[in-house]
Amino acid sequence: MNGSKHGKRAGIALLIMLLLFAGGCGKKMDKIPEEPVRTVVTLWHYWDIPACQKAMARLALEFNNSQDRITVEIKYVPDEDFKKQLALSMAEETMPDIALVDSSDFQFFHHMKKFVDLTDEFPELSSYMPKALAPCESGGRVYGLPFGMNCPALIYNKQMLAEAGCGVPGTWEEFYDTAVRTTGESHYGFAMAGIRSEESLYAFLPILWSMGGDVKNINGPAGRASFGMLSSLAGQGALNSQSVSMTLADLMYQFSKGRMAMMFNTGMTVGYIRKNAPEIDFGIAPIPSDGEAVTTVGGEIIGVSADGHPDEAMEFLHFLAEPERMQSYLDDFGFLAPREDVLERQFPEDAQMQEFVRLFSAARCRDFTSWWPEVSAEITSAMEWAILGEEMESVLQETDGKITMILERGGGR
Repeated sequence: MNGSKHGKRAGIALLIMLLLFAGGCGKKMDKIPEEPVRTVVTLWHYWDIPACQKAMARLALEFNNSQDRITVEIKYVPDEDFKKQLALSMAEETMPDIALVDSSDFQFFHHMKKFVDLTDEFPELSSYMPKALAPCESGGRVYGLPFGMNCPALIYNKQMLAEAGCGVPGTWEEFYDTAVRTTGESHYGFAMAGIRSEESLYAFLPILWSMGGDVKNINGPAGRASFGMLSSLAGQGALNSQSVSMTLADLMYQFSKGRMAMMFNTGMTVGYIRKNAPEIDFGIAPIPSDGEAVTTVGGEIIGVSADGHPDEAMEFLHFLAEPERMQSYLDDFGFLAPREDVLERQFPEDAQMQEFVRLFSAARCRDFTSWWPEVSAEITSAMEWAILGEEMESVLQETDGKITMILERGGGR
């Protein structure tokens, strides 16, 4: 019995010592700080060029590492599904915090569900070029932040043109002749984006505009001439009929493989060709015209949803809008800055990219309206039929009739 009591006393004493020791150590130990809870901001985009995807991921990572309250998560939605998915998310009130949309589509989406008014939040918008702000203005207010600008140009393989005895075409007659003469067994003279997507119309508009045409009058003389040229080139075997399934990124890849002599594409392709096909000597020139050269204003607009985390989303937009940072990441993308003061500092030693800067001064804006995407879809459908060799008179009559109904319904006429 005495041994049992002695053992109990020893156990109690040991427990007391352990408690005292633990208490003393507790005073010296630092409490492990808890990780702050971050607000997740989602961003959707549709870029299929790997370099652009990587550049956007780097931007998000840089922002995420710059503070401990917000995490920007990037989601890629293929271009052919992007409009449908974003429109559906708006209808179901599940849209992302940030949507990066084509400038020609911004008014269409804004008409469906208003984006956040950024006018007072971003006083620096006064430094942005008018043609950069035009897509995202409504009633004197600005509802989107221009991300980057671009314009299509004629990109040509110098060796292929030289071997065919051709100079750089300046008129449509010269262009047609060059496309036919540079076509060979292993490559086409010309290819263009012809998939049913806005980027195809973006590349086609300089043809239509330079011939005196307009999207509101497809079946007029200029419309018949512009679609007729595509049809004739395809019939001659000089225009790749597979263009109907090609995006601008597909063209870039095919050009880098030496499968075409000429294409209409943007400055985003320059870095890719240099990296993946350094053996190709290529040039940049205005898209041909029988009058004054013209090209299309392109680019993306960032819209912020009012339903998610608008304050946190706008913090990321402020991060993107900082001028020095803007120049750095837009150079990586191959985009032109929407601010004149930043644009004039871009690509100082790069003659090819400087040509895009020069061409941009003559770039023409599309109609930034809610009815534009429907009209665009009809015209790109007609482009497809032209490239595939369909009889164009009936196609253009039908297309013109559909466009007329769209415009009358949407207030375009």
